[in-house]
Amino acid sequence: MESLKLVSWNIEQSDQLLGPDHSPLATEPYSARLAAIREEIAELDADVLAVTEGPKGEQRALSFFRSVAPNYDLVVRGTDDPHAYGISGTQWIWLLLRKGRGLSGSLQHLDRWRELTEPGWGEQWRAPGWEVSYPIFDVEAKSLHFKITDKHRHYRHPQVLGLQVTLPDGSHWHCEIIACHLKSKINKVHPKGDPYAADFFDAQPALVADVMTSRIKLTTEATDIRHYIEARFAAEPDAPIIVVGDLNDGPGKERIEQRFMYHDLLSNLQGDVFLARQFLNHALFDFDDGARWSYDLGRDKLDPGRSPRILLDHILFTQSLSGRNRAGAAAFRARPSGGLVEHDVHHRVAARRARSAQTSDHRPVSMVFDLRTS
Repeated sequence: MESLKLVSWNIEQSDQLLGPDHSPLATEPYSARLAAIREEIAELDADVLAVTEGPKGEQRALSFFRSVAPNYDLVVRGTDDPHAYGISGTQWIWLLLRKGRGLSGSLQHLDRWRELTEPGWGEQWRAPGWEVSYPIFDVEAKSLHFKITDKHRHYRHPQVLGLQVTLPDGSHWHCEIIACHLKSKINKVHPKGDPYAADFFDAQPALVADVMTSRIKLTTEATDIRHYIEARFAAEPDAPIIVVGDLNDGPGKERIEQRFMYHDLLSNLQGDVFLARQFLNHALFDFDDGARWSYDLGRDKLDPGRSPRILLDHILFTQSLSGRNRAGAAAFRARPSGGLVEHDVHHRVAARRARSAQTSDHRPVSMVFDLRTS
């Protein structure tokens, strides 16, 4: 194959489109939404499709994707045991390969991930997760303090696909795709009053604890992914690795980050630019600024003045998948301007349908990699 198109898409609450017997629901509006999803997947025309908020468990996922993605093979572990996937809840992560494109692959065992990431945490590692400190609001004492000895781990463990691509000369090329759906920053404590008032945060310590805890947990999940990438590079300096999925945060510092933490998630995940081969390039680096969003948040109660259009869905890749031809470079190279948010496809599918039949609240994100030529 001369090019490889990768698409990452959060298909909102897709498990709700299946009945107790795992079969797709045939009544409206479910059937109409399933038809729309099937059309959007066909128009996206991906070679590799990474799905977040996918159905819970293999049997439900196999039934769902037979309905909406008949031209794809779902990569599975051969068990419905959630511990094998490391995922709790109903929002699972799935990877699909286009049939007839010379693609194959398998999912890495979670033990391998932990073997590589535990040393990065050092003394912070406390199986089955890592130590994390975050603020707690004591209702009785009315005080805000840090809980030092708690632990966290992925609610939805990243799924690593070992992808094999058959090249035109019959040889094979391998890379890794890390599909992620990181923790949400949703607030459990509802804010009160004018969010821009001088005493807004001082008057709501429980809210401060809530928003910081979510972001700290989210950031440590990204750090765990970074530990994996760095461990891979310790053994393979030009490892071709692609990170995809709904990271529940984007580039830049939002109001909470500016007020309390002053960092952004992608900076933690991308790595140190001075260790260039390990640095993650972003697929949307040269995509139009105004269209660089994949989710419409609506009114943000913590910062209602900000744009509601945010970038939560990402594709990032290591240096071997970009740049000039050189020793160690991957067989495929990121196409200049090859990354985009698939607004056009999403709009075309949505335009002919009622709101109840809309495919998802997320836009798909894609990236094209071209086979290098000598």
